[in-house]
Amino acid sequence: MSEIKNTTVKSFNNFKNSEKVQEILKNKRLMVVVGLTIVVLLIWGFIHFLQEFKKPPTPVAQSIQENIVQISAEQSKEIKVGTVGVYDFLEVREATGVIDFDKYHTADVFSPFQGRINNFYVQAGSDVKKGQVLYTVLAPDAGQASSALLSTAGILKQANETLKRAKDLYDFKSISQKELEQNISDQQTAEANFLGAKKSMSLYGFSDEEVQEIVASRKIDIELKVKSPINGRIITRSASPGQLVQPGVAPAPVTVSDLNELWMVAQIPESETPHFRIGQNLTVKVQAYEDRLFPAKVVALGDSVDPNTRRLMLVAKVKDPDHELKPQMLASFQIEVSTPQPGPAIPEESTVREGNGTRVVWVTSDGLKFNRRVIKSGLNQAGLVQVLDGLQSGETIALNKALFLSNQYSLTH
Repeated sequence: MSEIKNTTVKSFNNFKNSEKVQEILKNKRLMVVVGLTIVVLLIWGFIHFLQEFKKPPTPVAQSIQENIVQISAEQSKEIKVGTVGVYDFLEVREATGVIDFDKYHTADVFSPFQGRINNFYVQAGSDVKKGQVLYTVLAPDAGQASSALLSTAGILKQANETLKRAKDLYDFKSISQKELEQNISDQQTAEANFLGAKKSMSLYGFSDEEVQEIVASRKIDIELKVKSPINGRIITRSASPGQLVQPGVAPAPVTVSDLNELWMVAQIPESETPHFRIGQNLTVKVQAYEDRLFPAKVVALGDSVDPNTRRLMLVAKVKDPDHELKPQMLASFQIEVSTPQPGPAIPEESTVREGNGTRVVWVTSDGLKFNRRVIKSGLNQAGLVQVLDGLQSGETIALNKALFLSNQYSLTH
């Protein structure tokens, strides 16, 4: 019995071991199948990737992707569409400078002789006329000149009367020819001395009427009237009554300038000097009146270039009848240096400059689909951009919102 029992237990154990082996073999077969499946999938995916990588892109799709932006009908209401026009562009040159007094119409009014100021009749900012009295000076030299005038006037009067009597006596043969000629010579000498005295008075600023008044009244006047030599405005007054003045000693008691025309003094690069000449018309602009352009004309060019700045001085006369400009204002000018050149022109709002510096416009045929077009631009004038290449007159483009279309293009591509 025990032998049978042992045999039964042994058979049972062998059966159990057989089941374990079969289960292990089954698991190994499953793992092999799974592994083979994974390998096949990896190989298929790799082959598919290589095929897609080597597949050439569609040219039409590439072109559309890079150059077209599509917008909605609602968005198109904000975009103004129009044709490329033609504009006469002028080549201009620009420079900066300052407004200054017209040196050709500015006068430092000195006293013509030494003395003390007695009265002042004007203030800084006063408008004066040519010949108007500005101030008076008490001058001993004027008294001496007046005295010489009266002396020569008396001698001339006596010489004229003596000559008249001599002529009457000569007619009656009462004097000789020699005596008559001597009287004529004396009268001519007296007349020359009187004319010289009158000339001296005019140098002191006396008019012919004032000289005649002095001769008639026999009054010596030592108060000299200093008058304005030009029409203009008192821009400086640097003296007061009682102050001693001398001819030509700065500062002048009064400076007068005609402010109807001012100067714009600028420095231009020596490389641009061939474009400028005397008589050219230009327009001047100042910061105080940004919406105004003042007409001007070149009146002077420097004779030499500054060795430090390599620039040449340019002087233009600016018309300012309303006295709006003030000396030492910063100013800029534009001058035309070529004949008008007609060419395609687009508004500044219709183009945008990209990060690489190129200019782009958006060409359309229906107002919904816009084609990106790179152009070469030239001059900017009157709010228009000159198109040198990439666009022809008559083509239809977006006249505004170029930046919006560029942003839409960036978002969708």
